[in-house]
Amino acid sequence: MRNIFYFFLLAFSFIVFGQNNKPLNVVFIAVDDLKPTIRSFGDAYAITPNMDMLARKSSLFLNMHTQQATCSPSRISLLTGLRPDKTQVYDLKTRMRDKLPNVVTLPQHFKNVGYTTAGVGKIFDPRGVDKNSDALSWSLPFKRAHQLNYPQPWGPPTIGDYQNEKIKKRINTIINSNDLKSGEAGDFLQTVYKPPFSSSPAPDEAYADGAIAAQAIRMIDGLSQNAKPFFLAVGFKRPHLPFSAPQKYWNFYKRERMPLALFQDRGQNIGKLAFKRAGEISKFPMDDRYYTTDSNGQLNLDSDFQRELVHGYYACVSFIDFQIGKIINKLKKEGLMDNTIIVIWGDHGFHLGDHRMWTKHSNFEQATRSPLIIYNPRTRAAQKIMSPTEFVDIFPTLTDMAQIAPALNVDGSSLLPLMMGLQQSIKDFAVSQYPRNQKMGYSFRTASYRYTLWINKTEIGQKITDKDIVQEELFDYSNDPLETKNHIGLKGYEVIYDEIKKKALAFLSPTAAPQPQPKPQAKKVSDGIRDLLANNDYNPNQVYVGATLNHRQLNTEVSKLFLDEFTYSTPENCAKQTRIHPKPGVWDWKKINDYLDFADKNNITLRIHGPISPQASHWAKTDSRTKEELEKNMVEYFTALCKRMNKEPSVKWMDVVNETITPEGAWFEEKPGFELWENPWEQIGRDENDVPLYISKAFEIANKYATKKSLVFNQHGGMEPKMWEKVKETIVYLKNKGYRIDGLGWQAHLRSNSPLALDKKQLDYFASLIDWAHEQGLDFHVTEIDYKIWDSVRSQTALKEQADAYANILKVLLSKRNQGVVTYNTWGMVDGLKGKHHDMYRFIFDSNRNPKPAYFALREAILNPDNELILK
Repeated sequence: MRNIFYFFLLAFSFIVFGQNNKPLNVVFIAVDDLKPTIRSFGDAYAITPNMDMLARKSSLFLNMHTQQATCSPSRISLLTGLRPDKTQVYDLKTRMRDKLPNVVTLPQHFKNVGYTTAGVGKIFDPRGVDKNSDALSWSLPFKRAHQLNYPQPWGPPTIGDYQNEKIKKRINTIINSNDLKSGEAGDFLQTVYKPPFSSSPAPDEAYADGAIAAQAIRMIDGLSQNAKPFFLAVGFKRPHLPFSAPQKYWNFYKRERMPLALFQDRGQNIGKLAFKRAGEISKFPMDDRYYTTDSNGQLNLDSDFQRELVHGYYACVSFIDFQIGKIINKLKKEGLMDNTIIVIWGDHGFHLGDHRMWTKHSNFEQATRSPLIIYNPRTRAAQKIMSPTEFVDIFPTLTDMAQIAPALNVDGSSLLPLMMGLQQSIKDFAVSQYPRNQKMGYSFRTASYRYTLWINKTEIGQKITDKDIVQEELFDYSNDPLETKNHIGLKGYEVIYDEIKKKALAFLSPTAAPQPQPKPQAKKVSDGIRDLLANNDYNPNQVYVGATLNHRQLNTEVSKLFLDEFTYSTPENCAKQTRIHPKPGVWDWKKINDYLDFADKNNITLRIHGPISPQASHWAKTDSRTKEELEKNMVEYFTALCKRMNKEPSVKWMDVVNETITPEGAWFEEKPGFELWENPWEQIGRDENDVPLYISKAFEIANKYATKKSLVFNQHGGMEPKMWEKVKETIVYLKNKGYRIDGLGWQAHLRSNSPLALDKKQLDYFASLIDWAHEQGLDFHVTEIDYKIWDSVRSQTALKEQADAYANILKVLLSKRNQGVVTYNTWGMVDGLKGKHHDMYRFIFDSNRNPKPAYFALREAILNPDNELILK
């Protein structure tokens, strides 16, 4: 019922806003170190009118958490949809593609499906990627802040941060007197002079973030002129330290009114691993301010210094808010608000003195909680979502909203059901983690509680038990929102502690550990499936992967797409009796001749699907037909077909019969009338062993006139043992009678309401069927595979299961490639064509010819055929 409601709600939104046929753009805004200091998130001190205005038409995620509260691991996790234990990036030194050379990032995924992707500012942390901010992610060269234009007489900010003349002069003097090179200045200044805050009368554009906003606006001008949809990533640097912003934003606030953290103690019964020392903020020294620490190495700042820092943080938040406002106003001016998704996110939270901590680098609420705003132009619905969500959910959410192929194997879940009001929650908890002192702390944030456990790093990926836990914390946000005490051991918390801990230990099972990455492949993503086969040690005489086209698609954009991907095909129904010789005196070879010409011109290998089968003409199905009439028509048709195909160099295989046996193991027989699914050829009679004569006759004709072609016994159905045992018996019977049979075919018409391709028992039976065929000296053909989705919404789950089904069948087939010939033919290319089976989203490309998850799953199966099957 929910799915039906979801479908109609989406359909209504498309009608109202008139954009259902137009791809959605994405403007993706990252804000460095932004905690939820936004008025619409409940912060009464924050002056953020631009984000607040957008929030009135957006979904606000009030319990959103980063995967790790530090810049590079957090961003890489969000941009890959993978948790840190899979990215293996836990610090600011490790490069993403050193660990995951083949990972597909969020912007890269949009690029792969036809978007123009561009970026400016800080999206990836520059220390975690190449000098081009991960060149594979972008269609256009990424713009870093130091590459932008700055107004005169101000010029670019000193070391990227300061426009205050006094501070600039002092820093330049230090740099020059110590003969520091550009790459050395930052580290040296951290020990001498690098103020944690500053202001100046300079205009917005003289600061890095003002220049970033100006560049983003120019990029919107260019991108909006392109016919392709765009993904524009804009990364702002503040409110990261130093808190440097134009004076006018400082003037928004009165320093004496700035809020200080209400709880500035370590708390009761909280172990030392939970806390950070002075850390990052102490690397911003100035002459008249001092970072004193207590016996635990934590900061002990006086209230005036704290207020200066808090004032600077809020001033920077307002500064960024107004830069975001400029971008939103540009989208409005260009008429892009109706077809542009807007995402605003901070890469993690920020301590402002609570627990005597500043900046991030912990598993406390102030470090992991981050704001997320998502504007959906198709609904413009205001939602405040309180249930736990996490950064890995953003990747699948955006692919779901944009209605493009979802990414495979990401760790998150789409947030769209929450945004549409269809679900209150999509998960029990958000998971953050942070390494400290050779330990890893995993923190599980539910709607009301946070449970954190710490283990040795050496235990990551192992089965975790009580004895492996070196420290634990439990916080109750309903009764103790400031995290003043650890509730483990306190009366009344025994049940909740046991429940969360049990779920946490289950989550930290080996299945959640980092998975081995496939070896880098030589071929580019743009290569077709044919190229993957040719360049990955597949024997071209043993393995064939292709697709079916119908006559209408020849010499169209669909056939161009086919030629980019395949060199093997089966004409859709062009060679059947219904087309070529439907009744006495009527012959029509045009469609099959056109297909043969297409194959010859493009060097395509064909399997001809023109079997004697239930797919017969109305004339043949008419009840008054005599067996003599039927036999004459069948013999005329199939003799002519075999003679003609025998001369065609592009034809390698021919189906001789199809659908001869029912799932129950009985012969497929005739039925009254001509509208039902029936087999009229049964009326010709049966032989002494009760085998239908048309089967023997068809193979007799093929053996005599198709001497140069491989002959296939094709069968439609599932993995019904009774049916396949009858098929085997019939093949052995025919071979014993002296008829040549070269292959066994299976028409694999799959569907989402029947889990055949996701069920181990049925896949095992499928594997045994291939083994039997090869033992008999037969090729094995998956002659027609498609997968109907009965979920009208085409949910991400349904598309993922479709992809897994396509891939599982191919993996099983490829596992047998060294023992005999195997072929795999998708029964179509593109969704949405008119006809009896026109939709059900069956194929590997959508109606706009964009690749679906099934397409990428097939590629992955070819690249890594030994990967485990994905079962339901």
